[in-house]
Amino acid sequence: MDITNNPNEIAIIVALAYLLAGLVKGIIGIGLPTTAITIMTFFISPLIALGLNLIPMTVANIWQFSKADNPKQVIVKYKYFAISLVCCILITSFYAEQIGDDLVRLIFAFAVLSFVCLQIFGFNFKMKPNQDIFWQGGLGTLGGLVGGAASIWAVPVTMYLLMKNVKPKHFVDASGFLITIGCIPVSIGYIATGVFQPNMFVFGALGSVTAVLGFQIGEKLRNKINPKTFKNLLLIFFSLAALKMIIETLIKLNIF
Repeated sequence: MDITNNPNEIAIIVALAYLLAGLVKGIIGIGLPTTAITIMTFFISPLIALGLNLIPMTVANIWQFSKADNPKQVIVKYKYFAISLVCCILITSFYAEQIGDDLVRLIFAFAVLSFVCLQIFGFNFKMKPNQDIFWQGGLGTLGGLVGGAASIWAVPVTMYLLMKNVKPKHFVDASGFLITIGCIPVSIGYIATGVFQPNMFVFGALGSVTAVLGFQIGEKLRNKINPKTFKNLLLIFFSLAALKMIIETLIKLNIF
């Protein structure tokens, strides 16, 4: 679907995708870009979805981080993760447009499946306090390599925070910071290479509004619904959508 020829359809897709994605993020603290891009790729190309995701992802995570108990402390505590993440995203974000829709779709799909496996099977490895800087640098680098190409660096962030065994509120605060800080270099790369185009701004702003609205609704619903059941249904949706993307891409490339 062409963004210039179908502005009304694109507006509806973006508004609904980010309303649902914001709802997910409000309930479980993560999953906004994963949910929104997964939904949008049913209707538009992955590269267009990455461009449209830029503004809502940034706004929603700034909103989330603004509610942190001690933002300065979070920044200082995770500075090594943030530095390695920013440096690597700044490099890989310049290649998203070059690798094209098919490879972006595959990278995104495998990142989603990794996220699903992480949530289903858990991650019980616990780091030692003296290894913290090592894991911040290593997983920050991994997040940057994947994040620049597919706008998803939540998997390494989630792995790292699970390894630290942080409390739920701190998980929300720290993930909000690390996703927000990654939005800076990915914005530079996507704007410079044309993945994000000026005509996407209005749609991105609309998605930001519905994402924040969904986030607020999700926060209110957090204690009123069963988060485990909600998460399981969400993971099933992610799995089916990711498998669909992989199969379609392999067929298109005459590999399957």
